[in-house]
Amino acid sequence: MQGEMSMSGVVGVVAEYNPFHNGHLYQLQQIRHSFPDDVIIVAMSGNFLQRGEPACLDKWTRARQSLINGADLVIELPVLACVQPADRFAEGAISLLVALGVNKLVFGAEHSTYDFKDFARKVAQVHGEFHKYNESYAQSFQKAVTQAIGHPVDQPNDLLGLAYAKANYRLGEPVALYPIQRIETSYHDQSLHQGKNIASASAIRKNFLEVPASQQQLAPYLPQSSLDDLLAGPFLSWTDFWPLLRYQILSSGLSELRQVYGMTEGIEYRIQDLTQRSPINLKFDEWVKEVKTKRFTYTHLSRLAVAILLNISKEEVNAYNQHPYIRLLGFDLHGQKQLSRIKKNCSLPIYSRISQEDKKGQLAVDYRAGKIYQLFNGREQDLKRAPIVL
Repeated sequence: MQGEMSMSGVVGVVAEYNPFHNGHLYQLQQIRHSFPDDVIIVAMSGNFLQRGEPACLDKWTRARQSLINGADLVIELPVLACVQPADRFAEGAISLLVALGVNKLVFGAEHSTYDFKDFARKVAQVHGEFHKYNESYAQSFQKAVTQAIGHPVDQPNDLLGLAYAKANYRLGEPVALYPIQRIETSYHDQSLHQGKNIASASAIRKNFLEVPASQQQLAPYLPQSSLDDLLAGPFLSWTDFWPLLRYQILSSGLSELRQVYGMTEGIEYRIQDLTQRSPINLKFDEWVKEVKTKRFTYTHLSRLAVAILLNISKEEVNAYNQHPYIRLLGFDLHGQKQLSRIKKNCSLPIYSRISQEDKKGQLAVDYRAGKIYQLFNGREQDLKRAPIVL
């Protein structure tokens, strides 16, 4: 890890843990090695993820895994943060972590030697050519980044690292950045490599779903407790939620779809028309490919699908951005002490439980998302759920 420091403090990590695997364990171990006296706080996506998919295991299971394997405090990144593009998602995540006292941010990167802080300053004013309709915003942005920095920054974790660095710059650089080199596998690698003990989360999910008979072969790539949770299930994916998404689209008018967060440039016409005309056996991944245009990336469309599924409006996202909050999922003794230190001076409301009133107010969308996830998970996600204590 770059720039190791002996000064104690609080380390923040932004994560999905979908599922928690040996690569995540390696990251937490590296943090503990470099900063043995620091509290480790994880800001983890809830039951729906920023990359536009349902979590394979619920937020409580994944929070417990991170606590078992080295985290001290786990908070939920609200779904209203997770449906936003990478830059806004990153700023939301770092804002929550800073409110909890974080002064270091650790993240995985394909190129850990990059000076992300310097890159952020160089591209701070880069926004891409929004009106170039023969390419996506991501392509336009990448061209502008390459021009500003002198080379591409186009690998998935590097891009997230740059988003974190830009958010940190906009917030006045309250945290020091510490990239960790991603080892053994790339983010998009769909294969399990024999003799290795790290595989990508996407490879683990793919093999778990497609080759049920070989699920025990995932053992080298996961902590045993994480494998046990996968096998216990329920393991969810877009396959489960696709009928609900399809129903939402087919039962909504264009004016209703237009109110969904992320619905821009008239894409609602294409979404409704193609969904109405699609064969009954069409799968979610096939639907995304049908809807895809040069202007919209697969990830953008997947996030939009989550927003449609959960009926998330632009007004609800704007309200969250103006009034963010912290939702506790779990903590150990060190995490509890950190909470005690910052609670009196924390600038954001901290929720440890959701009451009947909360579910109608600030946490209404998280509650709604939890109830929809519960349809397939079978477990209450919010009411009467207290933070996990280790």
